[in-house]
Amino acid sequence: MRPLALLGIGLALLRMGWVQERPIEWLQRAVRAEQTLTVSGERVTEFQRGEQRQRIAERFWRQGARAIRIEVMEPAARRGEILLFRGDKWLLYRPDAKEAVVLPMAPPMHEMMLKRLLLAVQRQAMRLTMQPPESVLNRPCVVLMVQPEELPSKPPSPPFAPRRDSEPIQGITLWIDRATGLVLRREVRFRHAESMVRVEFTRLELPERLAPELFQLPAGVSLRNADEGRFESLEEAQKAAGFALRLPDYLPSGTKRESIVVRRIRGRTLVAIRYHCPQGDFTFFQTLAPHGDFQLPRPPRHRPLNAYFWRAGDYWFGLVGDLPQAEMERIARSVPK
Repeated sequence: MRPLALLGIGLALLRMGWVQERPIEWLQRAVRAEQTLTVSGERVTEFQRGEQRQRIAERFWRQGARAIRIEVMEPAARRGEILLFRGDKWLLYRPDAKEAVVLPMAPPMHEMMLKRLLLAVQRQAMRLTMQPPESVLNRPCVVLMVQPEELPSKPPSPPFAPRRDSEPIQGITLWIDRATGLVLRREVRFRHAESMVRVEFTRLELPERLAPELFQLPAGVSLRNADEGRFESLEEAQKAAGFALRLPDYLPSGTKRESIVVRRIRGRTLVAIRYHCPQGDFTFFQTLAPHGDFQLPRPPRHRPLNAYFWRAGDYWFGLVGDLPQAEMERIARSVPK
């Protein structure tokens, strides 16, 4: 009778969920939850780099990976922006503008991040460990830590071999809801400059269904592709930008302007003027200067391009192209301050 009693206890433990699932099974469950569950709520994304911090608050509605709606609440400059995922396209619009734009690049999706983590763990490029359990929104969570595997040391590369930077991620922590498999909090820490990104649910609802109208453009909102912000004349581009465009006083001999592109990115209007000259091609960027916590982009690395970025008064400027760096800086110095 004793073996039968032990077997009965084991089956009861299985039914009650007391048997510990492996870490990779929790990660697989998190992927399935992103792909299938109907969810709504609010979340906060925080970016930290050293002492600089940025915060984005959003409402969201999601039907698995099929349809997503995101409404930006913070920062104030982006309040009211709406992102819609329909089919295979992301749309961005503001109801007061009565126009939606097809985004040329999709925003980061939690499902894709989790799938890449799972693949990296399966390929043994990252190791997965279970941490002590915690709660988020008063919901018990399994806590997983994902870290890059330390690669064995390699012999020095031959001279002039292309250099490959090491993985910048120090670790990724996931708080996975035991009841649903949803990742209620995610922290990504980087090795350099005390950088960190945190995404956390501040409200969670699990409705049986969501109204189809949530994922549709309202009547009267027109749709255009992002490349429809292309202009030939400076006058038209300036009207679309909403601020006075500044042009360099010096351009290399034989330079011709090819096009002007005006795009609204994260609540800011960016103007890109593309030029061609016998020495090569280059693009001149400008926008009204953002807040003080904004960092200028870094020049491209391991690419045959030169870049020069600077700020002057209320403007931010950039030059990217295959001209010699000295020529790029000469163009930059000629832009009126």
